[in-house]
Amino acid sequence: MASAGLYRAYAALLVGALVPIVAGSRSSLVMPKSAKRKLRAATRREGENEADREDDDDDEVVERMTREDAYFFPILGSCVLLFLFLCFKYLDPVWINRILGGYLATMAVGGLSRTLAQIARATMGEQRYRSLAQAQYSKLSFRSIYFYTVPVAVVLSLAQIFTGNWVLSNVVALAFAYNAISLLYLDSFVTGSILLGGLFFYDVWWVFGSKAVFGPGANVMVDVAKSFDAPIKIVFPKSLAPARDFTLLGLGDIVLPGVFLALALRFDYHLALERAAVPFKPHAGRFAKPYFNTCFLAYILGLATTILAMHTFRAAQPALLYLSPACVASVAVCALVRGESAKLWAYVDGDEGEAQGDEKKQE
Repeated sequence: MASAGLYRAYAALLVGALVPIVAGSRSSLVMPKSAKRKLRAATRREGENEADREDDDDDEVVERMTREDAYFFPILGSCVLLFLFLCFKYLDPVWINRILGGYLATMAVGGLSRTLAQIARATMGEQRYRSLAQAQYSKLSFRSIYFYTVPVAVVLSLAQIFTGNWVLSNVVALAFAYNAISLLYLDSFVTGSILLGGLFFYDVWWVFGSKAVFGPGANVMVDVAKSFDAPIKIVFPKSLAPARDFTLLGLGDIVLPGVFLALALRFDYHLALERAAVPFKPHAGRFAKPYFNTCFLAYILGLATTILAMHTFRAAQPALLYLSPACVASVAVCALVRGESAKLWAYVDGDEGEAQGDEKKQE
């Protein structure tokens, strides 16, 4: 029988994985420019038009992952993982952690400051946030909200480095996960399926198959995760006082399925806009989320299965062995049941993709 501390640690890992997925997926929702134009034409009121222009100013440049990127991603990930494994095996781990830790600490300032800005936006309301966040200097549009969030982010990042506290490490790691999910866009479900399919084999090989190359007892994925003293994972101790005997979950097991879940939520929003008589902003009203909810439930079940297998066999498990098929199969089955399979696999995220789809239909 597992102790209460172990169950508590597993539950904390599960919750810790879900929070950035939900928040990051919601943050990835952006009203397409074509829908904004339709909304302006429908409202014709000066106040709302001005608000829409402000929304255009807030739009962030979106880079979408294509099929070519999805094919290459597991290869690049394998090269980086193998490089880190060899570094930790043959070089001084202290210096490696100092160098990479300093680099990640710099990145953490940006991630934490953006996360704090988004939390402020959600808590203080859109109008108060805009009055605080936007200041005009000459022709430059300067986000003054970062005058407040960057110092806090610097303090948190430095505290995490010098104390090594697991709570602070989790805060930084979750900020990384949230920003990655909200900023990394897949261009289609085909691309997402290719990515998760490739990562399925990537995870299985580096957890189980690497023993055939590096000898019995070698586990490249786990060895790197345990040796790398940086916020690339979320951890939780089985015993809180003192904090010891940690369980861990890598950020890749959160972020990579998370970007697929974010795509499912954007597809739900796309379908809702198609049905709506007047376009609406993604956070202005509720809309049906069958694909996101189905995939979200599948992710929970997949992660729970990972934890169960890890506890049963008392060995590290490749989480994407369970998460990748769960996420892809869930949206495919949902589309099949709803009679929307063709629409699901033909969907291309973003205005440019919609325009290309319309041109192909006309041809």
